[in-house]
Amino acid sequence: MNAESLPRSAILGYGLGDAANNIGWQMTNLFLTTYYLYLGMDPMLVADIFLGAHLFQALVYLVAGRITDGRAKDKEGGLRRLVVVFGLPMMISVTLMYTIPAGAPMPVRIGWAIATYLLYQLLGALGGVPYGALLGAMTRDSDDRQRLAASRTFGGAAAGVVLTSTLAPRVNDMDPSRLFLPVVAACCLLGSLGYLIMARTTRERYLPPAAPPSSLKEDLRLLADNRPLLVVCLATLFMTNPVASLAPIVAKEVLTVGNPGLTGRVTFALTLVGVLAGVVVAPCSPWLVQRLGKRGTWTLGGLMVIGSSLAFILVRSAWPAVACIALNGIGVQVITPCIWSMQADSVQYEQWRTGNGNTAGASMAALSITRQVGAAINGWAGPAILSFLGYRPGMNVAQDPALGANMRLAVGLVPAVMFTISVLLIRCYPLTEEVFGRISADLQAGRIQCQCSHIRQGTEHQACPGDPRSPHRGGKGTDACA
Repeated sequence: MNAESLPRSAILGYGLGDAANNIGWQMTNLFLTTYYLYLGMDPMLVADIFLGAHLFQALVYLVAGRITDGRAKDKEGGLRRLVVVFGLPMMISVTLMYTIPAGAPMPVRIGWAIATYLLYQLLGALGGVPYGALLGAMTRDSDDRQRLAASRTFGGAAAGVVLTSTLAPRVNDMDPSRLFLPVVAACCLLGSLGYLIMARTTRERYLPPAAPPSSLKEDLRLLADNRPLLVVCLATLFMTNPVASLAPIVAKEVLTVGNPGLTGRVTFALTLVGVLAGVVVAPCSPWLVQRLGKRGTWTLGGLMVIGSSLAFILVRSAWPAVACIALNGIGVQVITPCIWSMQADSVQYEQWRTGNGNTAGASMAALSITRQVGAAINGWAGPAILSFLGYRPGMNVAQDPALGANMRLAVGLVPAVMFTISVLLIRCYPLTEEVFGRISADLQAGRIQCQCSHIRQGTEHQACPGDPRSPHRGGKGTDACA
Protein backbone atom coordinates (compact mmCIF):
# COMPACT_ATOMS: atom_id res chain seq x y z
CA MET A 1 0.00 0.00 0.00
CA ASN A 2 1.53 3.33 -0.99
CA ALA A 3 1.20 6.53 0.96
CA GLU A 4 -1.69 7.60 -1.20
CA SER A 5 -3.81 4.49 -0.72
CA LEU A 6 -7.05 4.82 1.20
CA PRO A 7 -8.10 2.42 3.97
CA ARG A 8 -10.97 0.11 3.16
CA SER A 9 -13.10 1.74 5.87
CA ALA A 10 -12.92 5.09 4.04
CA ILE A 11 -13.95 3.51 0.73
CA LEU A 12 -16.86 1.64 2.30
CA GLY A 13 -17.86 4.67 4.35
CA TYR A 14 -18.00 6.86 1.25
CA GLY A 15 -20.31 4.31 -0.37
CA LEU A 16 -22.63 4.50 2.63
CA GLY A 17 -23.10 8.19 1.86
CA ASP A 18 -24.67 7.40 -1.51
CA ALA A 19 -26.67 4.59 0.04
CA ALA A 20 -28.17 7.26 2.31
CA ASN A 21 -28.79 9.52 -0.71
CA ASN A 22 -30.56 6.68 -2.47
CA ILE A 23 -32.74 5.90 0.54
CA GLY A 24 -34.08 9.45 0.46
CA TRP A 25 -34.72 9.23 -3.27
CA GLN A 26 -36.39 5.81 -3.06
CA MET A 27 -38.77 7.07 -0.38
CA THR A 28 -40.09 9.59 -2.90
CA ASN A 29 -39.89 7.26 -5.90
CA LEU A 30 -41.75 4.32 -4.29
CA PHE A 31 -44.46 6.01 -2.28
CA LEU A 32 -44.95 9.69 -3.04
CA THR A 33 -47.11 9.55 -6.18
CA THR A 34 -49.40 6.95 -4.59
CA TYR A 35 -49.62 9.06 -1.43
CA TYR A 36 -50.51 12.27 -3.29
CA LEU A 37 -53.19 10.48 -5.32
CA TYR A 38 -54.58 8.96 -2.11
CA LEU A 39 -54.99 12.52 -0.80
CA GLY A 40 -57.13 13.34 -3.84
CA MET A 41 -54.65 15.44 -5.82
CA ASP A 42 -55.06 15.62 -9.58
CA PRO A 43 -52.43 13.50 -11.40
CA MET A 44 -51.48 16.38 -13.72
CA LEU A 45 -50.94 18.62 -10.69
CA VAL A 46 -48.65 15.96 -9.19
CA ALA A 47 -46.67 15.84 -12.44
CA ASP A 48 -46.37 19.65 -12.41
CA ILE A 49 -45.09 19.61 -8.82
CA PHE A 50 -42.39 17.09 -9.73
CA LEU A 51 -41.34 18.98 -12.87
CA GLY A 52 -41.20 22.36 -11.16
CA ALA A 53 -39.22 20.95 -8.24
CA HIS A 54 -36.60 19.42 -10.54
CA LEU A 55 -36.14 22.71 -12.37
CA PHE A 56 -35.84 24.44 -9.01
CA GLN A 57 -33.16 21.98 -7.91
CA ALA A 58 -31.15 22.60 -11.09
CA LEU A 59 -30.88 26.27 -10.05
CA VAL A 60 -29.98 25.35 -6.47
CA TYR A 61 -26.96 23.42 -7.73
CA LEU A 62 -25.32 26.71 -8.74
CA VAL A 63 -25.70 28.00 -5.19
CA ALA A 64 -24.57 24.66 -3.77
CA GLY A 65 -21.36 24.83 -5.79
CA ARG A 66 -20.52 28.27 -4.41
CA ILE A 67 -21.28 27.17 -0.85
CA THR A 68 -19.07 24.12 -1.28
CA ASP A 69 -16.13 26.08 -2.66
CA GLY A 70 -16.54 28.65 0.13
CA ARG A 71 -16.44 26.03 2.90
CA ALA A 72 -13.89 26.16 5.72
CA LYS A 73 -10.49 24.91 4.44
CA ASP A 74 -9.52 22.61 7.26
CA LYS A 75 -8.70 18.93 7.67
CA GLU A 76 -11.44 18.52 10.26
CA GLY A 77 -13.81 18.01 7.38
CA GLY A 78 -15.48 21.05 5.85
CA LEU A 79 -17.04 18.92 3.11
CA ARG A 80 -18.17 16.16 5.45
CA ARG A 81 -19.75 18.71 7.74
CA LEU A 82 -21.77 20.11 4.86
CA VAL A 83 -22.98 16.63 3.85
CA VAL A 84 -24.20 15.95 7.40
CA VAL A 85 -25.55 19.46 8.00
CA PHE A 86 -27.76 19.24 4.92
CA GLY A 87 -28.22 15.45 4.78
CA LEU A 88 -29.87 14.96 8.18
CA PRO A 89 -32.48 17.72 7.62
CA MET A 90 -33.09 16.29 4.16
CA MET A 91 -34.13 12.99 5.74
CA ILE A 92 -36.47 14.93 8.04
CA SER A 93 -37.96 16.73 5.02
CA VAL A 94 -38.66 13.36 3.35
CA THR A 95 -40.55 12.25 6.43
CA LEU A 96 -42.49 15.53 6.54
CA MET A 97 -43.84 14.85 3.04
CA TYR A 98 -45.98 12.06 4.52
CA THR A 99 -47.50 14.11 7.32
CA ILE A 100 -50.12 15.98 5.26
CA PRO A 101 -53.37 16.09 7.25
CA ALA A 102 -55.91 14.00 5.35
CA GLY A 103 -58.79 16.16 6.61
CA ALA A 104 -57.22 19.47 5.62
CA PRO A 105 -58.69 21.56 2.78
CA MET A 106 -57.23 20.73 -0.62
CA PRO A 107 -55.29 24.04 -0.94
CA VAL A 108 -53.56 23.21 2.36
CA ARG A 109 -52.68 19.72 1.15
CA ILE A 110 -51.28 21.07 -2.10
CA GLY A 111 -49.31 23.81 -0.32
CA TRP A 112 -47.89 21.29 2.16
CA ALA A 113 -46.90 18.97 -0.70
CA ILE A 114 -45.17 21.75 -2.65
CA ALA A 115 -43.33 23.17 0.37
CA THR A 116 -41.99 19.83 1.64
CA TYR A 117 -41.00 18.57 -1.81
CA LEU A 118 -39.15 21.80 -2.62
CA LEU A 119 -37.42 21.58 0.76
CA TYR A 120 -36.30 18.06 -0.08
CA GLN A 121 -34.90 19.17 -3.44
CA LEU A 122 -33.17 22.16 -1.84
CA LEU A 123 -31.43 20.16 0.89
CA GLY A 124 -30.65 17.32 -1.52
CA ALA A 125 -28.73 19.66 -3.83
CA LEU A 126 -26.93 21.46 -1.00
CA GLY A 127 -25.74 18.17 0.46
CA GLY A 128 -25.16 16.34 -2.83
CA VAL A 129 -22.55 18.73 -4.23
CA PRO A 130 -20.14 18.55 -1.26
CA TYR A 131 -20.64 14.78 -1.17
CA GLY A 132 -19.49 14.54 -4.78
CA ALA A 133 -16.61 16.97 -4.21
CA LEU A 134 -15.43 14.88 -1.24
CA LEU A 135 -14.21 12.16 -3.62
CA GLY A 136 -11.50 14.40 -5.05
CA ALA A 137 -10.52 15.76 -1.64
CA MET A 138 -9.90 12.28 -0.22
CA THR A 139 -7.20 11.19 -2.67
CA ARG A 140 -5.27 12.14 -5.79
CA ASP A 141 -4.57 8.53 -6.73
CA SER A 142 -6.46 7.57 -9.88
CA ASP A 143 -7.02 3.95 -8.78
CA ASP A 144 -8.36 5.00 -5.37
CA ARG A 145 -10.66 7.53 -6.99
CA GLN A 146 -12.09 4.78 -9.15
CA ARG A 147 -12.57 2.60 -6.06
CA LEU A 148 -14.43 5.45 -4.35
CA ALA A 149 -16.57 5.98 -7.44
CA ALA A 150 -17.31 2.24 -7.57
CA SER A 151 -18.18 2.24 -3.86
CA ARG A 152 -20.54 5.16 -4.42
CA THR A 153 -22.25 3.33 -7.28
CA PHE A 154 -22.44 0.09 -5.30
CA GLY A 155 -23.80 1.79 -2.17
CA GLY A 156 -26.59 3.57 -4.00
CA ALA A 157 -27.45 0.48 -6.06
CA ALA A 158 -27.44 -1.82 -3.03
CA ALA A 159 -29.88 0.44 -1.19
CA GLY A 160 -32.04 0.53 -4.31
CA VAL A 161 -32.05 -3.27 -4.62
CA VAL A 162 -33.02 -3.81 -0.98
CA LEU A 163 -35.81 -1.24 -1.02
CA THR A 164 -37.12 -2.20 -4.45
CA SER A 165 -37.21 -5.92 -3.72
CA THR A 166 -38.76 -5.57 -0.25
CA LEU A 167 -41.09 -2.57 -0.55
CA ALA A 168 -42.01 -2.13 -4.23
CA PRO A 169 -44.13 -5.33 -4.46
CA ARG A 170 -46.08 -4.30 -1.33
CA VAL A 171 -46.80 -0.63 -2.07
CA ASN A 172 -50.26 -1.33 -3.50
CA ASP A 173 -51.18 -3.41 -0.43
CA MET A 174 -50.11 -0.80 2.13
CA ASP A 175 -52.55 1.65 3.73
CA PRO A 176 -51.25 5.16 2.92
CA SER A 177 -53.05 6.63 5.94
CA ARG A 178 -51.27 4.37 8.46
CA LEU A 179 -48.24 2.60 7.00
CA PHE A 180 -46.45 5.00 4.69
CA LEU A 181 -45.22 7.38 7.43
CA PRO A 182 -43.73 4.70 9.79
CA VAL A 183 -42.00 2.90 6.93
CA VAL A 184 -40.57 6.11 5.49
CA ALA A 185 -39.45 7.38 8.92
CA ALA A 186 -37.66 4.11 9.70
CA CYS A 187 -35.84 4.13 6.35
CA CYS A 188 -34.85 7.79 6.75
CA LEU A 189 -33.43 7.00 10.19
CA LEU A 190 -31.20 4.39 8.55
CA GLY A 191 -30.19 6.96 5.93
CA SER A 192 -29.21 9.44 8.64
CA LEU A 193 -27.06 6.77 10.25
CA GLY A 194 -25.36 6.23 6.88
CA TYR A 195 -24.37 9.91 6.70
CA LEU A 196 -22.92 9.82 10.22
CA ILE A 197 -20.86 6.70 9.49
CA MET A 198 -19.59 8.28 6.28
CA ALA A 199 -18.48 11.40 8.17
CA ARG A 200 -16.74 9.23 10.76
CA THR A 201 -14.80 7.00 8.37
CA THR A 202 -13.74 9.44 5.63
CA ARG A 203 -11.09 12.15 5.76
CA GLU A 204 -10.22 15.09 3.54
CA ARG A 205 -6.51 14.86 2.75
CA TYR A 206 -6.14 17.36 -0.08
CA LEU A 207 -7.59 20.78 0.48
CA PRO A 208 -7.47 23.57 -2.11
CA PRO A 209 -5.21 26.55 -1.41
CA ALA A 210 -6.74 29.72 -0.08
CA ALA A 211 -8.32 31.74 -2.88
CA PRO A 212 -10.70 34.68 -3.10
CA PRO A 213 -14.34 33.71 -3.69
CA SER A 214 -15.20 33.33 -7.36
CA SER A 215 -18.12 35.11 -8.96
CA LEU A 216 -21.09 33.32 -10.48
CA LYS A 217 -19.83 34.40 -13.91
CA GLU A 218 -16.49 32.73 -13.21
CA ASP A 219 -18.24 29.56 -12.07
CA LEU A 220 -20.21 29.43 -15.32
CA ARG A 221 -17.05 30.10 -17.33
CA LEU A 222 -15.46 27.06 -15.68
CA LEU A 223 -17.68 24.70 -17.63
CA ALA A 224 -16.79 26.32 -20.95
CA ASP A 225 -13.02 26.55 -20.31
CA ASN A 226 -12.48 23.18 -18.64
CA ARG A 227 -12.54 20.84 -21.62
CA PRO A 228 -12.48 17.54 -19.68
CA LEU A 229 -15.44 18.67 -17.55
CA LEU A 230 -17.33 19.92 -20.59
CA VAL A 231 -16.88 16.61 -22.41
CA VAL A 232 -18.02 14.60 -19.37
CA CYS A 233 -21.10 16.80 -18.91
CA LEU A 234 -22.11 16.55 -22.57
CA ALA A 235 -21.47 12.80 -22.73
CA THR A 236 -23.52 12.35 -19.56
CA LEU A 237 -26.36 14.43 -20.99
CA PHE A 238 -26.73 11.98 -23.89
CA MET A 239 -27.10 8.97 -21.61
CA THR A 240 -30.83 8.98 -22.32
CA ASN A 241 -32.64 5.69 -21.76
CA PRO A 242 -36.46 5.72 -21.41
CA VAL A 243 -36.72 2.00 -20.58
CA ALA A 244 -37.09 2.53 -16.83
CA SER A 245 -39.94 5.04 -17.07
CA LEU A 246 -41.77 2.82 -19.59
CA ALA A 247 -41.16 -0.52 -17.84
CA PRO A 248 -44.79 -1.25 -16.81
CA ILE A 249 -46.20 -0.30 -20.22
CA VAL A 250 -43.46 -2.15 -22.12
CA ALA A 251 -44.11 -5.24 -20.00
CA LYS A 252 -47.86 -5.13 -20.58
CA GLU A 253 -48.13 -3.92 -24.16
CA VAL A 254 -44.99 -5.35 -25.76
CA LEU A 255 -43.47 -8.25 -23.85
CA THR A 256 -46.51 -10.09 -22.48
CA VAL A 257 -49.19 -9.50 -25.12
CA GLY A 258 -51.30 -12.64 -25.19
CA ASN A 259 -49.96 -13.81 -21.82
CA PRO A 260 -51.33 -11.39 -19.17
CA GLY A 261 -50.46 -13.77 -16.32
CA LEU A 262 -46.80 -12.99 -16.97
CA THR A 263 -47.17 -9.22 -16.75
CA GLY A 264 -46.60 -8.84 -12.99
CA ARG A 265 -43.41 -10.90 -12.97
CA VAL A 266 -41.98 -9.21 -16.04
CA THR A 267 -42.77 -5.73 -14.65
CA PHE A 268 -41.02 -6.55 -11.37
CA ALA A 269 -38.04 -8.01 -13.25
CA LEU A 270 -37.69 -4.87 -15.38
CA THR A 271 -37.79 -2.70 -12.25
CA LEU A 272 -35.24 -4.84 -10.40
CA VAL A 273 -32.62 -5.40 -13.11
CA GLY A 274 -31.82 -1.70 -13.35
CA VAL A 275 -30.87 -1.32 -9.69
CA LEU A 276 -29.35 -4.80 -9.43
CA ALA A 277 -26.92 -4.00 -12.24
CA GLY A 278 -25.08 -1.49 -10.05
CA VAL A 279 -24.48 -4.07 -7.33
CA VAL A 280 -23.10 -6.55 -9.84
CA VAL A 281 -20.94 -4.17 -11.86
CA ALA A 282 -19.58 -1.59 -9.39
CA PRO A 283 -16.96 -3.89 -7.77
CA CYS A 284 -15.56 -4.63 -11.25
CA SER A 285 -15.17 -0.96 -12.20
CA PRO A 286 -11.61 -0.40 -10.85
CA TRP A 287 -10.45 -3.58 -12.60
CA LEU A 288 -11.94 -2.43 -15.90
CA VAL A 289 -10.40 1.05 -15.65
CA GLN A 290 -6.96 -0.36 -14.87
CA ARG A 291 -7.09 -2.33 -18.13
CA LEU A 292 -9.10 -0.07 -20.43
CA GLY A 293 -8.77 3.38 -18.90
CA LYS A 294 -11.76 5.55 -18.03
CA ARG A 295 -12.39 6.49 -21.65
CA GLY A 296 -12.20 2.87 -22.78
CA THR A 297 -14.44 1.70 -19.93
CA TRP A 298 -17.06 4.33 -20.84
CA THR A 299 -16.87 3.17 -24.46
CA LEU A 300 -17.35 -0.48 -23.40
CA GLY A 301 -20.42 0.42 -21.33
CA GLY A 302 -21.85 2.46 -24.18
CA LEU A 303 -21.36 -0.37 -26.67
CA MET A 304 -23.15 -2.73 -24.28
CA VAL A 305 -26.14 -0.36 -24.15
CA ILE A 306 -26.14 0.09 -27.92
CA GLY A 307 -25.88 -3.64 -28.65
CA SER A 308 -28.51 -4.70 -26.09
CA SER A 309 -30.90 -1.96 -27.27
CA LEU A 310 -30.66 -3.11 -30.88
CA ALA A 311 -31.07 -6.74 -29.77
CA PHE A 312 -34.23 -5.76 -27.87
CA ILE A 313 -35.78 -4.68 -31.17
CA LEU A 314 -35.19 -8.12 -32.68
CA VAL A 315 -36.14 -10.57 -29.90
CA ARG A 316 -39.76 -11.64 -29.60
CA SER A 317 -39.92 -13.58 -26.32
CA ALA A 318 -40.43 -11.87 -22.96
CA TRP A 319 -37.50 -13.23 -20.97
CA PRO A 320 -34.83 -12.74 -23.67
CA ALA A 321 -36.10 -9.15 -23.91
CA VAL A 322 -35.71 -8.80 -20.13
CA ALA A 323 -32.15 -10.13 -20.51
CA CYS A 324 -31.47 -7.42 -23.11
CA ILE A 325 -32.72 -4.76 -20.72
CA ALA A 326 -30.57 -6.25 -17.94
CA LEU A 327 -27.50 -5.98 -20.18
CA ASN A 328 -28.60 -2.45 -20.96
CA GLY A 329 -28.58 -1.61 -17.25
CA ILE A 330 -25.18 -3.24 -16.80
CA GLY A 331 -23.78 -1.03 -19.57
CA VAL A 332 -25.08 2.09 -17.82
CA GLN A 333 -23.53 0.99 -14.52
CA VAL A 334 -20.18 0.32 -16.21
CA ILE A 335 -20.17 4.01 -17.15
CA THR A 336 -21.51 5.54 -13.91
CA PRO A 337 -18.37 5.22 -11.70
CA CYS A 338 -16.31 6.79 -14.49
CA ILE A 339 -18.51 9.90 -14.34
CA TRP A 340 -17.61 10.60 -10.70
CA SER A 341 -13.87 9.93 -11.05
CA MET A 342 -13.63 11.96 -14.28
CA GLN A 343 -15.32 14.90 -12.57
CA ALA A 344 -12.75 14.75 -9.75
CA ASP A 345 -9.94 14.54 -12.32
CA SER A 346 -11.27 17.65 -14.07
CA VAL A 347 -10.80 19.62 -10.83
CA GLN A 348 -7.18 18.54 -10.67
CA TYR A 349 -6.77 19.47 -14.33
CA GLU A 350 -8.15 22.97 -13.60
CA GLN A 351 -5.65 23.39 -10.76
CA TRP A 352 -2.80 22.34 -13.08
CA ARG A 353 -4.05 24.56 -15.91
CA THR A 354 -4.73 27.76 -13.97
CA GLY A 355 -3.43 27.30 -10.44
CA ASN A 356 -6.99 27.47 -9.08
CA GLY A 357 -7.71 24.32 -7.08
CA ASN A 358 -10.83 25.71 -5.45
CA THR A 359 -13.31 24.58 -8.12
CA ALA A 360 -14.58 21.25 -6.79
CA GLY A 361 -17.98 22.67 -5.87
CA ALA A 362 -18.48 24.54 -9.15
CA SER A 363 -17.37 21.47 -11.09
CA MET A 364 -19.73 19.17 -9.20
CA ALA A 365 -22.54 21.69 -9.59
CA ALA A 366 -22.03 21.76 -13.37
CA LEU A 367 -22.17 17.97 -13.56
CA SER A 368 -25.18 17.84 -11.22
CA ILE A 369 -27.09 20.35 -13.33
CA THR A 370 -26.31 18.27 -16.41
CA ARG A 371 -27.50 15.10 -14.72
CA GLN A 372 -30.65 16.87 -13.54
CA VAL A 373 -31.41 17.99 -17.09
CA GLY A 374 -30.69 14.44 -18.26
CA ALA A 375 -33.11 13.06 -15.67
CA ALA A 376 -35.76 15.49 -16.90
CA ILE A 377 -35.11 14.34 -20.47
CA ASN A 378 -35.43 10.72 -19.38
CA GLY A 379 -38.68 11.46 -17.60
CA TRP A 380 -40.01 13.34 -20.62
CA ALA A 381 -38.79 10.83 -23.24
CA GLY A 382 -41.02 7.96 -22.15
CA PRO A 383 -44.39 9.76 -22.35
CA ALA A 384 -43.20 11.66 -25.45
CA ILE A 385 -42.45 8.40 -27.27
CA LEU A 386 -45.89 7.04 -26.41
CA SER A 387 -47.58 10.25 -27.50
CA PHE A 388 -45.64 10.31 -30.78
CA LEU A 389 -46.67 6.73 -31.51
CA GLY A 390 -50.33 7.49 -30.78
CA TYR A 391 -50.62 5.30 -27.68
CA ARG A 392 -53.36 6.15 -25.18
CA PRO A 393 -54.19 4.51 -21.84
CA GLY A 394 -56.77 1.77 -22.23
CA MET A 395 -55.85 0.95 -25.81
CA ASN A 396 -55.77 -2.72 -26.78
CA VAL A 397 -52.33 -2.94 -28.37
CA ALA A 398 -52.90 -6.64 -29.11
CA GLN A 399 -55.41 -5.55 -31.78
CA ASP A 400 -52.84 -3.26 -33.39
CA PRO A 401 -49.58 -5.22 -33.85
CA ALA A 402 -47.99 -2.30 -35.69
CA LEU A 403 -48.25 -0.12 -32.57
CA GLY A 404 -46.57 -2.77 -30.43
CA ALA A 405 -43.80 -3.18 -33.02
CA ASN A 406 -43.26 0.59 -33.15
CA MET A 407 -43.06 0.76 -29.34
CA ARG A 408 -40.42 -1.98 -29.36
CA LEU A 409 -38.51 -0.13 -32.10
CA ALA A 410 -38.60 3.21 -30.27
CA VAL A 411 -37.60 1.77 -26.87
CA GLY A 412 -34.60 0.11 -28.51
CA LEU A 413 -33.61 2.73 -31.05
CA VAL A 414 -33.68 5.86 -28.85
CA PRO A 415 -31.02 4.70 -26.35
CA ALA A 416 -28.95 3.16 -29.17
CA VAL A 417 -28.75 6.52 -30.95
CA MET A 418 -28.22 8.59 -27.79
CA PHE A 419 -25.49 6.37 -26.36
CA THR A 420 -23.74 6.35 -29.73
CA ILE A 421 -23.46 10.13 -29.41
CA SER A 422 -22.27 9.74 -25.80
CA VAL A 423 -19.52 7.31 -26.84
CA LEU A 424 -18.37 9.59 -29.68
CA LEU A 425 -18.20 12.54 -27.28
CA ILE A 426 -16.22 10.68 -24.63
CA ARG A 427 -13.61 9.74 -27.23
CA CYS A 428 -12.76 13.48 -27.15
CA TYR A 429 -11.98 13.36 -23.41
CA PRO A 430 -8.37 14.59 -23.22
CA LEU A 431 -7.28 13.19 -19.85
CA THR A 432 -5.98 9.77 -20.79
CA GLU A 433 -4.30 7.84 -17.99
CA GLU A 434 -0.87 8.85 -19.35
CA VAL A 435 -1.72 12.54 -19.52
CA PHE A 436 -3.39 12.54 -16.10
CA GLY A 437 -0.33 10.83 -14.61
CA ARG A 438 1.87 13.67 -15.87
CA ILE A 439 -0.54 16.26 -14.49
CA SER A 440 -0.49 14.57 -11.08
CA ALA A 441 3.30 14.49 -11.14
CA ASP A 442 3.42 18.18 -12.03
CA LEU A 443 1.14 19.10 -9.13
CA GLN A 444 3.11 16.90 -6.76
CA ALA A 445 6.26 18.78 -7.77
CA GLY A 446 4.56 22.16 -7.41
CA ARG A 447 4.36 22.90 -11.13
CA ILE A 448 1.29 24.41 -12.79
CA GLN A 449 0.46 25.59 -16.28
CA CYS A 450 -0.17 29.19 -17.21
CA GLN A 451 -3.78 29.99 -17.91
CA CYS A 452 -3.47 30.10 -21.69
CA SER A 453 -1.70 26.74 -22.01
CA HIS A 454 -3.39 23.48 -22.72
CA ILE A 455 -2.70 19.81 -23.36
CA ARG A 456 -1.07 19.34 -26.75
CA GLN A 457 -0.70 15.69 -27.68
CA GLY A 458 0.28 14.83 -24.14
CA THR A 459 3.27 17.21 -24.08
CA GLU A 460 4.37 18.62 -20.72
CA HIS A 461 4.80 22.38 -20.43
CA GLN A 462 6.37 24.38 -17.65
CA ALA A 463 4.45 27.12 -15.94
CA CYS A 464 4.86 30.63 -17.29
CA PRO A 465 8.02 32.19 -15.83
CA GLY A 466 6.17 35.44 -15.20
CA ASP A 467 3.15 33.84 -13.58
CA PRO A 468 3.07 34.89 -9.89
CA ARG A 469 1.54 31.51 -9.00
CA SER A 470 4.45 29.62 -10.55
CA PRO A 471 7.16 28.16 -8.29
CA HIS A 472 9.53 28.81 -11.19
CA ARG A 473 8.76 32.49 -11.50
CA GLY A 474 11.66 34.24 -13.11
CA GLY A 475 13.28 30.95 -14.08
CA LYS A 476 14.24 29.67 -17.48
CA GLY A 477 12.66 26.97 -19.54
CA THR A 478 10.11 26.34 -22.23
CA ASP A 479 7.14 28.66 -21.96
CA ALA A 480 3.95 27.14 -23.29
CA CYS A 481 2.41 30.58 -23.63
CA ALA A 482 5.20 32.17 -25.57
